[in-house]
Amino acid sequence: MIINEKLLTAYDAELITLTKDKHLFSVDGIPDHYFQVKSGCMKLTSDKKGNNQFIHGFAYAGDPVGETFLFSESHYSINAVALNQCNIYVLSKTKFKELIKDYSGLMYRLLHYISENDVYRMTLINKIAYGEPRTKIVTVIDHFKKMNNHSISKRFEVPFTRQQLASLTGLRVETVIRTIKIMECENLVEIINGKVFI
Repeated sequence: MIINEKLLTAYDAELITLTKDKHLFSVDGIPDHYFQVKSGCMKLTSDKKGNNQFIHGFAYAGDPVGETFLFSESHYSINAVALNQCNIYVLSKTKFKELIKDYSGLMYRLLHYISENDVYRMTLINKIAYGEPRTKIVTVIDHFKKMNNHSISKRFEVPFTRQQLASLTGLRVETVIRTIKIMECENLVEIINGKVFI
């Protein structure tokens, strides 16, 4: 959790509920609030031609959503969409600035979180530009293992569908399915009841 819930409520944060597929914010919206997930999961997306989308990442309980836009003069360039029912803390930008001024240690935690995500994005962009499908898929999975403090040596259940992996890597879903099947044959992953373990 980036900011303690008691602190958020002390600075007048409101708790809202979003149902599945509802937008928290959309492309070109004005970033005037700090958002933090209390429960549920948000996905950060960009729309591609047709009905496709690219998933930039997910925000789980305790994660901020769209926080980097509060520190720039830019409008949102992504969408934040509820993947399931979500409870979200909403704090005005003015109160958010007061909060981080009063509790300067929070700025370090935010910068660390933003930096970790930025390193992931740069790594993924590099892999997407030059990597083969397996490298792209493993890069995404390794990032989420790290973000969830999962031990490298223990088996990890991949929390994404094949379609979500495709959206996270920019690959076609057929390519993801074929690549995971090859990885299973090479004993790099296990598929149990349709779930992928690595």
